[in-house]
Amino acid sequence: MGTICPGRVTPYLVYLDHAHADIVLALRGFNLGRESDYALLLDNRLGKRCFDGGYVHNGLLRAAGWVLDRECDLLRDLLDRYPAYTLTFTGHSLGAGVAAMLTMVVVLNLDKLGKVERGRTRCYAMAPARCMSLNLAVRYADVINSVVLQNLV
Repeated sequence: MGTICPGRVTPYLVYLDHAHADIVLALRGFNLGRESDYALLLDNRLGKRCFDGGYVHNGLLRAAGWVLDRECDLLRDLLDRYPAYTLTFTGHSLGAGVAAMLTMVVVLNLDKLGKVERGRTRCYAMAPARCMSLNLAVRYADVINSVVLQNLV
């Protein structure tokens, strides 16, 4: 994982949930006090970033690539060590958008993590930022579970 600096933490963590046979990568939500979060959220070229036949949020996709680059070796090792475990990406808000992008990238590149099957990969996105076109949301609905509160008052 990331380098530990006094007073600073990484925007995500990786942990093993042995009770549920799960490898979890959890990403934090939007932090109003971090200028880099604004830059990430505003890094978007609406309708310009093509991905797997649809469109995605440019900044969130770049963030997902950054996380995967940093943790690919660790995730591959854990999946090799625990072949019966599922791989779960989760997050809230901004982190949920990154988790959804990360899930799509992993599913498209399953061999990058040691030939993990699509059925072993999943995402739980709580109140995610809008990050993909409808056709991608439908295509990845089997692996990405999005939870959004809809007030019908």
